Amino acid sequence: MRAPALSSLLLMLGVSVMSGQQLVTRLPRNGAADPTIGSPLLQIAPEPGIHAPLLAAAGLGLLGWGIGAVAGGLSQADCGDEFCVFEGVFYGGAAGGGLGLAVGAHLGNRRRGSFLADLVVSGAVWGVGYAAMRSFLDSSDDTGVILTAVTLPPTQLVVTVLAERATGRARARRAE
Repeated sequence: MRAPALSSLLLMLGVSVMSGQQLVTRLPRNGAADPTIGSPLLQIAPEPGIHAPLLAAAGLGLLGWGIGAVAGGLSQADCGDEFCVFEGVFYGGAAGGGLGLAVGAHLGNRRRGSFLADLVVSGAVWGVGYAAMRSFLDSSDDTGVILTAVTLPPTQLVVTVLAERATGRARARRAE
């Protein structure tokens, strides 16, 4: 049961790494007499609005969470304890969701930024949120755990998209 789960995660990672390369887009030349227009090989398409990376990251994040949760659940299916399966679903969903967020933000921003930076930022935000959730487990009140669990996914989404856009802008400035 673990082989299909691990294979699906590795396939998702492989596809995201292969599609994570930035391509320079050729724009049509408006006129040869216009001195403000540079070479069409050096022109890069304008940065998309914030809605495209947000929607792509949210959609692929949900898809990645679902695939990761199923893969994590299948990898722990034969452990015998009911808690093991939930633990596999939790960690698999977190890994797949973080990977999906990074891929979606990168593709939604037209592969302008750094996919590796997106992946690191997404994982770091999840790690900080997980540490905060674990710190609230010792208290008798579950409000902190619930509040962290509710605010972590949108925070991870927004921070990952903002990191993608920032690295995309930095890359565009370096290319000038």
